Amino acid sequence: MRILVNGIIAGLDDKAYIEKVLELARKDGLEVAYYDLISEMEKTGNKKLDMLLGTTNYLFEVIREREYRKIGYALEKSRCPNAIIRVPSTIEWNRINVKLKDHKEIKEFVRPDMVVSLIDAEWLIRERFAKASSDNKFLRRVKEQKHTIRDILSWMNEEVSMGEDWAEYFGVRHYVIPTGQDCRSLYKLLKFSQVPSFYVSYSMTHCDPEARAEIDRVTTRLSQYGLVLDPQAIEIGFNYDSVEDKEATYAYTVHRDLHWFVGKVDAVVAVHPYMERPPLSTGMMDELGHARDYLKRRYMIFPPEIQSPFTTDSYIEKGHIFSNADEFFICLEAEGFRPLEKTDAKNK
Repeated sequence: MRILVNGIIAGLDDKAYIEKVLELARKDGLEVAYYDLISEMEKTGNKKLDMLLGTTNYLFEVIREREYRKIGYALEKSRCPNAIIRVPSTIEWNRINVKLKDHKEIKEFVRPDMVVSLIDAEWLIRERFAKASSDNKFLRRVKEQKHTIRDILSWMNEEVSMGEDWAEYFGVRHYVIPTGQDCRSLYKLLKFSQVPSFYVSYSMTHCDPEARAEIDRVTTRLSQYGLVLDPQAIEIGFNYDSVEDKEATYAYTVHRDLHWFVGKVDAVVAVHPYMERPPLSTGMMDELGHARDYLKRRYMIFPPEIQSPFTTDSYIEKGHIFSNADEFFICLEAEGFRPLEKTDAKNK
């Protein structure tokens, strides 16, 4: 499996995340080639990114094309069946979001099987901007620009949008994965040829310790069956410099959960482990509504025997509401889903 990984190239801490994925592969004896486009460019010409960005757009594009071809040739020569190719699809430079429209070269020479966009909480990214090393001129320039929360969210959105465009052009699947999630999320996509994907929906506002423990148990068990996207992997910030930053954070949180997560998975699993109050989460019901519109499978673990007809007939498919987690997993297996490790030998 060849996975093209994109995401903003400052403040994301993606190198540590990918290294953990590669370490899992080494422990499993899985051969994985790894290439970082920017590192390859800097090594070839002995010029750092800030110098490359200081050239003309034409020259910068030609240098990228050369590196894509070299990566493609290296992959063919090594015959390595698995690879992670880390690339940016946009770069913020001198207040301009530069789009790297490299889809043709990538399709011809790298030929990825999947595109994954890495993201993280905007406030964490801004903290990393502020701590950037002064030895790296590109990161120093990023730090000097003092990006607002809104700026960071916009840059992250541009990366995801380009990742979507690339995946559509290549005819492959696209996922958005927070680096706050366990690195096994990306590793599963690399290790197995067919990985079902799920989004776990639940109340983030009302969640007592007992309910939280039950949601975590369901999420952990479900992760044996495929990629699980969990909204708590990104912790929303609450310290805003302006009303605009707060509005942008709220808007992107909704956009991320509904479109980057719900819109891209195979199924949404709603977990509401309460016999009585609190009522069903408005966010969860909105996510189920979008899942319905996206024609996704929808499941719900909901103990009460008395349920609203709007829930059972509109939001959730018939036979997909369960009083406990065991009933849900029995249904999941009856519909053909199996733990990934049982098919390990077939999918390496």
